[in-house]
Amino acid sequence: MDKMKKTKIVCTIGPSSWDPAVMKKMIEAGMNVARVNGAFADVDELDKVTKLVRDVSNDVGLMMDVKGPEVRMNKFAEAKKVKPGDKIVIGNDDSSEIYPGNYKDLYKVIKPGQRVVIGDGDTELVVKEIVGSEMHCEVVFGELLKPGKALNLPGADFATSSLTEKDIVNLEYSIKLGWDFVSASFIQSAEGAKTIKKYTAGTNMKLIAKIEDGLGVENIDEILEEVDGIMVARGGLGVELGLEKVPMVQRLLIDKCIKAGKPVITATQMLESMIENPRPTRAEVNDVATAIVQGSDSVMLSGESSAGAYPVEAVAFMTKIALEIEPQVEPKIVEERTGGPLATDALTKAVAQMAMELGESIDAIIVVSRTGRTARTIGRHGLKQPLFAFVSAENYVRELSISKGATKAFVLNKVEKNRDAAVQAVIDESLKLEIIKKGQNILFLSKTPFGDKEYFPNVFEVVKI
Repeated sequence: MDKMKKTKIVCTIGPSSWDPAVMKKMIEAGMNVARVNGAFADVDELDKVTKLVRDVSNDVGLMMDVKGPEVRMNKFAEAKKVKPGDKIVIGNDDSSEIYPGNYKDLYKVIKPGQRVVIGDGDTELVVKEIVGSEMHCEVVFGELLKPGKALNLPGADFATSSLTEKDIVNLEYSIKLGWDFVSASFIQSAEGAKTIKKYTAGTNMKLIAKIEDGLGVENIDEILEEVDGIMVARGGLGVELGLEKVPMVQRLLIDKCIKAGKPVITATQMLESMIENPRPTRAEVNDVATAIVQGSDSVMLSGESSAGAYPVEAVAFMTKIALEIEPQVEPKIVEERTGGPLATDALTKAVAQMAMELGESIDAIIVVSRTGRTARTIGRHGLKQPLFAFVSAENYVRELSISKGATKAFVLNKVEKNRDAAVQAVIDESLKLEIIKKGQNILFLSKTPFGDKEYFPNVFEVVKI
């Protein structure tokens, strides 16, 4: 099999990637997860994206993004050119040209002097006065006011429910369609995560918390205990904390996730210039590389893949960066407990130690794991060898689609009861899949969780193929 990256790529899907031929090329170029922005999606779009992806692959994960307390402008007719000093009036409902599309009576909780940062910080306004139900603002900087963008209000004391009515419709429908992840905006505490989990309880859907403000960063330890992974949402973090604080916050959040054994996605403007250009800037390449060096499981494309002119090229370039950088990153044993089973932590640490000690004499690692947790936990040590996971169902394959732990995952359809026969069956299947070759040394691991019905014989050995 051709050399494969470990870092996963999450792509936001939109008009640029709705063409089936484009979708196929994006998946072939290295896309692992298709994400839909819940601020704009409806059930028809969820149907469309499900078919687009599943017509090509059953392994690609599907991620539904719910916006929650994010305030957004309405979708007014077209973008407006602005300059510093211009006056902008934000109304309260559709009797005004511009108004908060999902937060009625926002003017009641906003005071003069409030900063209003549009989108990821391209344009900033300041509220000069409240006249009736209108917020009269002045442009501080920026050139374009775009419809449908987020209205970020740093320091404002206001709250909305964790999920809007539209969020709930989209979330319930995506669960019905068998989607794999929900990424929830502005998770600030364990309590916020629990609110989302009420809807995903009893399903296969995993919760990814988007960390977008100071409270989310401050409460990251309690949040990680409740969620299945996090997204470093650098757009929101930049607006809320200041751009200069984002690099070290990114590093902190990635480090926290590595120690907890939970996947982390680094997002926002990673290859932003590729919305309009066929190649990224050197700074963007360095940004993606830095996230990989720091240990991010996934890197994400937003406008590049949803609205840009070069969605396939953007995915291909991310893959190119990952393949170049990954071999340069040295593995490191992570001593901290994950909060999962002690036996899994201990065994996966032993696997990592052996893989590091034996180095190039081990060609690949094969892990048989009912749910994929063991493979994901090995991944936090950042081993150089490719790791192939065999799991018990397709949803576990897709659950690994945001984790660097498994280079690739497969469903193990039949398990032999005899230990040697079971191992040989997996080796034979691996040869057939062309992920290993004759003459290679494979570090083979399988572990049945304590208390669970036996899934596969327990194995930890080096197998010569």
